[in-house]
Amino acid sequence: MSKAPERPRLSGRRVFVRPTARGWQAIFFGALSLVAALLVGTTQIYQLAYALAGLLLSALVLGLFFSRGLGYARRIPEGERPTAGRPSRVELVVSNASRTRSPNVEIVDHLPKKRPFRTPPVGGCETRKIRESVLFAKRGFYELGPAEIRTTDPFGLLRFVRRFKARTEVLVYPEVFELASFPLRGRKGEAGARGSFAQRGDEFSGLREYRRGDDRRHIHWKSVARTGELVVKEFAQEAPQRHAVVLDLHRPGVGATGAKEVEDAVSAAGSVLYHLLAREGLPFRLLCADKGRGATAFGTGEAAYWRAMDLLAVARADGEVKPGDFLDEKLREEREELGEGVVLISRSLGGGLVQSVEKLRTAGLPVVVVALASHTYRTGGTGGVVSGPSGRETALSEDIRRLEIAGADVRVVRRPGGVAAFAGVRGAVSTRRVV
Repeated sequence: MSKAPERPRLSGRRVFVRPTARGWQAIFFGALSLVAALLVGTTQIYQLAYALAGLLLSALVLGLFFSRGLGYARRIPEGERPTAGRPSRVELVVSNASRTRSPNVEIVDHLPKKRPFRTPPVGGCETRKIRESVLFAKRGFYELGPAEIRTTDPFGLLRFVRRFKARTEVLVYPEVFELASFPLRGRKGEAGARGSFAQRGDEFSGLREYRRGDDRRHIHWKSVARTGELVVKEFAQEAPQRHAVVLDLHRPGVGATGAKEVEDAVSAAGSVLYHLLAREGLPFRLLCADKGRGATAFGTGEAAYWRAMDLLAVARADGEVKPGDFLDEKLREEREELGEGVVLISRSLGGGLVQSVEKLRTAGLPVVVVALASHTYRTGGTGGVVSGPSGRETALSEDIRRLEIAGADVRVVRRPGGVAAFAGVRGAVSTRRVV
């Protein structure tokens, strides 16, 4: 979350004075007149040199006087939570503590790149606010600043620069999407249910072989197409009331994918958390398989959601444990940490993940796996998918089939659409409107 905004400072600690283009002309002609007067000895030329020097001195005094009370601060408006890739608002505040009207003001601030702004004169003892749109390319911590306020004297000969070294830390969140369909059902009833989930009023539990008398509407046709055997969806009588969202942040190895895959994994985790918050009304927690093992406690409401989003904003793929081992560890050591249902955001379907899902299902935990199709994130020199995509797609399909047979409900995130395409018809969620 963004830190508290700083108050406007009355003035910069130091004032730097620099001649403008017109000022340099006055200095040049003044020096030239003085040299000519020394050589020729004409009184009128001496007077011209003194007049130009007096004009510069007057400009210095007046410029300092009229700009003496200027202060500056930047603020993140209340309720604004900057999101990567989407415009955010920053409020720039120029204050005038003196009773005299200031000259025109030019602001130069780093937001986070250097940007100039102009504002009309600020009246005595008044404050002027400017709201600007800022685009942060990536999530994470940013520092805004330092800044400068620039004014000129009434003659336009000298420029006065006040520097403000104070910086503002801003936490930028990952982009989150409202999921059009996701296999979870909670306290808000059919608001989050689809298909057989809503009709039966039960929660998806897993897959099993078809038995005589089973409802044909529950046949899992994707598995039938892959295996040639009839497989049906199995439902539990009671839906899980608490879900642990587990984010795979295992450190990439040699030849692994880059930042886009990690960013999509983080965005998918945030989207699932939002789904649990806004559409299901269920308690949730976030478990990160990174080096620091970041985690939140079970909770509901916006406070719990933003605690989890704070972790996602700075999450890094530096974990030393694969997702399957991480789940085994949690199941073995602290079963309650996983609640009554697990949603795994995984960048790899190997590493014993099928066996981990089987253990979770044996323990009575429904499992949803959001898998990132890693091969769709790898590009060759021409920007296309690397050679052999059909082989990798076949391997992915086989991994999904094994996970589904083990009892998991699997959803896949692919590039180029990424999480936006995975979300379906729903769009990005505004951070100004959580629920």
